[in-house]
Amino acid sequence: ELGLGLMNEMESLINKLKGGMDPNFRLFITALPNPEFPLGLLQMCSKVTNDPPAGLRAGLLRSYTPGVMVDQDRLERVDTPLWRQLIFALCFLHSIVQERRKFGPLGWCIPYEYNNGDLQSCMLFLEKHLYNGEISWGTFQYMVSDVQYGGKITDSLDVRLFRTYTKEWLTERTCEEDFSFTPASPLLKIPD
Repeated sequence: ELGLGLMNEMESLINKLKGGMDPNFRLFITALPNPEFPLGLLQMCSKVTNDPPAGLRAGLLRSYTPGVMVDQDRLERVDTPLWRQLIFALCFLHSIVQERRKFGPLGWCIPYEYNNGDLQSCMLFLEKHLYNGEISWGTFQYMVSDVQYGGKITDSLDVRLFRTYTKEWLTERTCEEDFSFTPASPLLKIPD
């Protein structure tokens, strides 16, 4: 939004200089989707998008891809049994949040732009919180559901859903050996 005027000027500047440009010249522009972005500039560019992976499993695998979010160095930063389990819980939560976006208004009442930065800030908060000693579950849940991710959420039903996720998945129970992210009893079909 702040650079739309510059983008209009950029389009005409590139058109003027196009003939005399070095063939190795590259200009990288980062932008969010905007209907006012100059169409001509968009058409003359190579576009790269960073869409979330499709599926819960793919989302989790991407979170654990070295260099993306979680690598061996990050897993070894904090020497407490809670650390690895809670990193996985955060990655699971992030993957669920990303996956729900695909379902439009059935997933979230309002489409939110969640990204790896949200997960990164949650992991950083958790790391600093664990360095300070015993974890405060209420604080951890609040920071994830109401501040890190929740700072973007404006719909009351979406807020409620996100708080439910954190109350179910970011608890002391999550770190127990027999914890499962799936229901204890299987979901059965509706009886005939």
